[in-house]
Amino acid sequence: MDYKKWGAEYLEESRALKKRADMLRKRLPAAEGEEWILLNWRISTLREMYLECLHTGNELLERGRRYENGTEKAEFGALRL
Repeated sequence: MDYKKWGAEYLEESRALKKRADMLRKRLPAAEGEEWILLNWRISTLREMYLECLHTGNELLERGRRYENGTEKAEFGALRL
């Protein structure tokens, strides 16, 4: 399993999620009522997804570095979160 590649994919996805949330955030000043509430809900959901991908991506990259350095054995590959 290539943890570094997997981690990079998660970090790429986190960047896409952040970009989408930032685009929605720019629409907030013009939004009113229910649209404002829905935009905030979507932004909040995207932020949670972004943080989860960011954390997982960094954890996977670190796992890959440990395997490369030989400080962790591949047969004990469960992720610590």
